[in-house]
Amino acid sequence: MCMNWYKLEKIVNRIAIAINGDEINVKIVPNEKRQNTSTGFMTVEVGKKVLLESGQEVSLNLDGRSFYTSFNQMYKLM
Repeated sequence: MCMNWYKLEKIVNRIAIAINGDEINVKIVPNEKRQNTSTGFMTVEVGKKVLLESGQEVSLNLDGRSFYTSFNQMYKLM
């Protein structure tokens, strides 16, 4: 996948802390969907996702500041 320079500006590096004190470095990336228009398809940002160090993408919770990596393993963004 080729990333354009304008997409790199949308990626934000953050630190996430768990309740037990674990810290991980994550990246906040846009969640984009394809939308059909009269002139063709275009991509629209519909929210944010968290990109973990392992490469796994996880969706943010409704508050927009926390996410789960596994069952009962919640992290909050700092």
